[in-house]
Amino acid sequence: MNIIEVILFVLAYSTILLTIFVSLICYRRNLERWETIAFFVSILFLILALSLPSFFSVQDADGSINIFILLSMILVSATTPLDMLANREHRLSPVWKKVVVLVPAILFVLTLVAYFMNRGSWIESVVVVYLGLAVASSMIFTWFSKPNKTSAHLEKANRYFSLAFMVIVPLALVFDFVLPDLGYDVNIDFTLPLVFFLLASYKLYDDLNRLSLFKDKEQPLEQHFKNYQISAREKEIVQLLIKGKTYKEISEELFISVSTVKTHASNIYSKCGVKNRNELNHLFYN
Repeated sequence: MNIIEVILFVLAYSTILLTIFVSLICYRRNLERWETIAFFVSILFLILALSLPSFFSVQDADGSINIFILLSMILVSATTPLDMLANREHRLSPVWKKVVVLVPAILFVLTLVAYFMNRGSWIESVVVVYLGLAVASSMIFTWFSKPNKTSAHLEKANRYFSLAFMVIVPLALVFDFVLPDLGYDVNIDFTLPLVFFLLASYKLYDDLNRLSLFKDKEQPLEQHFKNYQISAREKEIVQLLIKGKTYKEISEELFISVSTVKTHASNIYSKCGVKNRNELNHLFYN
């Protein structure tokens, strides 16, 4: 591993770790989904599995792929479609979510069994192919589906990263684990940490924005009130909802009944095209 690869891997480690930490803060404030956090955790495991053995050998003594790399690949193959399903609008049956968890779980167990029985060669191809299919299908679905309300502002970046993943991840797998068996040695190890670093950096920047750490003041965007035809009374309620006030607290502060507050809140959600306070918060601060 050359010095450039080492620097990229270290940058990727630190950025992903920081991204996971900030995402957990967002999760506690109902601004993040657990599927997205799981995706970045699996990416961290994969990049650790890819880099640490590189200081010695990428493969085990018998020439097979390191067991930790295989298990990390399986984790990524599960969390990639889960994250995609959580952040896109779709009408897929909930059964698909169970499938994208169940299949990698079975692969995980089979990989462990094959490893301890010294029959790892056949499972390697299965894992690599399944990861490629999981990533490619998820990224293609991203291109042909719409984002939900909370991730709409990331749509442009998500499409770029989707394209990068569809091209770079399968190529990296082929160059690292297929071509060497055919007698070719082409080193593109720097590409994966670079993509992961860029992906984590953009996610970190977005999370910090959502936490309002880069804002001069904690005020929702005034233009949104005009865009969604929010009345003066509804504007007051939006501001209190965003602050986390309960319906009862809002009714006491504005001297109106709780039922009136609920009616206004329902009208606000309808006008803004959101379903809950979390989506309303994200809409007005992004």
